[in-house]
Amino acid sequence: MEVFLNNITSFPVVVFTFILAIVICYWILALIGAVDIEMFDADIDLDTEIDVQSLSGVTGFMLKWGLTGVPVTVVVSILMASSWLVCYIAVSILFPLLPWETLKNLIGVVLLLVSFALSIPITAQFIKPLKGIFISHSAAVKSSFIGRECSVKTGTVNENFGQAVYEDGGAGMLFDVRAHAADEIKKGDKVILKEYDEKDGSYWVIKTNVLDQN
Repeated sequence: MEVFLNNITSFPVVVFTFILAIVICYWILALIGAVDIEMFDADIDLDTEIDVQSLSGVTGFMLKWGLTGVPVTVVVSILMASSWLVCYIAVSILFPLLPWETLKNLIGVVLLLVSFALSIPITAQFIKPLKGIFISHSAAVKSSFIGRECSVKTGTVNENFGQAVYEDGGAGMLFDVRAHAADEIKKGDKVILKEYDEKDGSYWVIKTNVLDQN
């Protein structure tokens, strides 16, 4: 136990030990709901025609090594855990054989880089079975429904009340709709979603036949 504690708190393993401690704290916060698992994610277009060579920085690095398809926090966590393990094993084997402390420091710098490099393909293999778990579906933006045709389901539609259903090929989507009473929109009428009101989450609508006449 003493050897283990000495290794994880000595250079170079201590570098990964410190980072891993931060990662563990993050996951504790994630478990209690204090932070979002996908808080550091960036939108990466994974179209099959993308030119990986043209990308640079973190995005290009992740795409090149297959570190995509799961939240960035998961990738970083596995990457740091792998780096820590590789570095710890290397230190446990090599350092007892080295006679001088200065030599250990020089070898330690090399081990930091080598451990991180070796952990990249290890992480890529680890996340492969996890990619199906983290498939995300972008929610439709409310304003994206503007221009769609719906059927009124309430007896009437006025400035304060009304509902209409949009047939999406499934169970349908029910929207709160609003219109001027003078438009005389009633149950069964076909209406077009004209404008989205963010204040009460409703759509202002107009009769389909009125739009056709214009």
